[in-house]
Amino acid sequence: MTAPRVVAAVDFSAASARAVAVAGFVSETCQGRLTLLHAESIEAPRYFTSEQLDRLESERHTSRSAAQAAVERFGREHTPVPFAAVVVDETPVQAILHASTTADLIVMGTQGRHGPARWWLGSVAERAIDDIRTPLLVVRSEVPHPTESLLARIVVLAERRGAGTQVLEYARTLAARCGGAVFDERGVPIEQALERTRATLAVVPAPQPGNGHWKGRYAELVVRCCDAPVLFIPERSGGGTS
Repeated sequence: MTAPRVVAAVDFSAASARAVAVAGFVSETCQGRLTLLHAESIEAPRYFTSEQLDRLESERHTSRSAAQAAVERFGREHTPVPFAAVVVDETPVQAILHASTTADLIVMGTQGRHGPARWWLGSVAERAIDDIRTPLLVVRSEVPHPTESLLARIVVLAERRGAGTQVLEYARTLAARCGGAVFDERGVPIEQALERTRATLAVVPAPQPGNGHWKGRYAELVVRCCDAPVLFIPERSGGGTS
C-alpha cells in the first residue's frame, strides 16, 4: 500500500471531531497526506439581478475565508498531524463524491443510530455510499476504543462467505501497518462475529453501484450492531474493489 491520500469531512460536529482524529491517526500510521474538507453551498435564486449577484459573490468570498480559518482551527484542535484545509462550494454529498475520485480514503463522522430514524447511517454518508469510489470510513463521536487501537482488531464482514476477497486483502494490508489482527468473519451472523472478535474496526464490501437491498438490510444491521468504526470498501459486481 503506497502512502494514502486521506480526506476527512468536516462539519464541526462532535462526530466530525472524532473523524479528524481518526483520519490523522490513519494518515500518520500509513505515512499519508491528510486533507480536511468542508463543504458549504450558497445558491443564487434565478431572479437575482446582476447587482445582487455581485453582492452574493462578495459574501461567498468572505464566508469561504472565514470557513477556511475555522477548518484550520478545528483541525489543530483534534489532530497533531499536519494537514491541508480545503473549503468547496458544493453540497456535502457532492464534495465527498468528488473527493473520492482522487483520495484513497474518506473519513467522516455520523450521528448514526442517534440521528433521525429514517437515516440509520446519517443522511450524507448514506447518500454517498451508493456512488463512492474509494473506501469510506464512518465513525461516531462515542467510539468506545481509543483512536490508537483502531487497527488492532479488524473484522471483515460480508453477507456471503465468498464475497469480499479483495476487501479481506485490503484489511490485512492495513493491519500489517501496525501489527494488528484480522478476523475473517464473512458469512457469519454479524452480532456473533462482533462479540467473538471484539473488533476495533469493521470492514465491509459495498456493492457498486449501490444495492438498495444490501444497504437497507445488511449494511444497516452492521452499523446498528457495531460500536466500532465501519469501513465500507466499494466492490464491483465482479468482486474487485473500485
